[in-house]
Amino acid sequence: MISSQTLTNAFAEYSKYELNPFWFWLNVGLITGSNLLIIFLVWIRRSGRFGFIALTLSSAFAIVTWSFQLDGMELDPGEQPWIWWTVGIGGISAVGGFGVYIASFFLVILPTMWFFLQVSDIGIPVDPWVALQDSSFSFLFSSVLAGFVWVLRYEAAKVDEANHEANLAAIELSRADAIHRERDRIDALIHDSVLTTLLLAASAEDQRSELAAQESARAAIQKLSSLEHDRIMDQNISVSSLFSALEVAVHRFSDSVALESEGASDLPVPAELSAAVTESMLQALANAKNHAGSGASISVFLKGSAKGFKIVIKDNGRGFRPSRVPKNRLGLRLSIVGRVEAAGGKVFIDSKIGVGTNVIIEWSAA
Repeated sequence: MISSQTLTNAFAEYSKYELNPFWFWLNVGLITGSNLLIIFLVWIRRSGRFGFIALTLSSAFAIVTWSFQLDGMELDPGEQPWIWWTVGIGGISAVGGFGVYIASFFLVILPTMWFFLQVSDIGIPVDPWVALQDSSFSFLFSSVLAGFVWVLRYEAAKVDEANHEANLAAIELSRADAIHRERDRIDALIHDSVLTTLLLAASAEDQRSELAAQESARAAIQKLSSLEHDRIMDQNISVSSLFSALEVAVHRFSDSVALESEGASDLPVPAELSAAVTESMLQALANAKNHAGSGASISVFLKGSAKGFKIVIKDNGRGFRPSRVPKNRLGLRLSIVGRVEAAGGKVFIDSKIGVGTNVIIEWSAA
């Protein structure tokens, strides 16, 4: 709205004072182009940083070249140059385009430049006290808004850090739970194998029964060695234990999430992959809760097979365009896709605006 007011005043002064066409249209083009660039980048990439930088620099350039626009003419007493409207906006844009220190520099330097422009002989000199009031107003206007932006960024960073720590704690809890369940499963197998061997040995009354007991003992010893090796060396867990741990993690996350599981098996899953899958599922659930909308329903489907498993996190919320996710938003790219793919799995994102989002995690044993 302020940009449209700037252009309205610019065209009014251009027709009234016959400003230098070259410098006028150059500055109007730079400022208009910067605003359009911001709209384009925010819409396409969800990050208008380069547009904000362009608008800040264009505002400074407009102040510096104002004398060339006037080309020796003077404005009527009390009339503000049209570029006045860009001073505050330029400072606010600096917050969106630069870091804290450079943005602070522009928040100070733009009003200062405006002060010296007004008290100079360019156009018509303004009383220094009035010029100071105008510059102070511009500084306070842009600084207050910049302060709000910085506070919001700080609070958002604290929330992101807290969510990250909560996810890490949930992942570690799920991993420990999965290992505990896997050990219970192994202990049960060991118990059954040893108990069967002892029963055969105790009931052996002839040579044939003794041979059967010996064979059962060898099989039990072989199973013990194999299970102990897998547990100590690889720390693999079964699909069944992984699914059980994921079910617990989902219930801890929210009781409102619908959960369905089928096809759990004893197929071993690498420890790294189980941790990656847990982290990715929790991140996908957090994304759905934060972005799908208050009325959206969320569900998780766990399906195992003889060769692997598939996990689907689904919501019927707002949806989004994956191609428009900014590069600086790492939750989707790193915590979900990158983490699982680095551990040997695959992730597919299926999302449509107004329909919802499906995050599909798949793994197949080599």
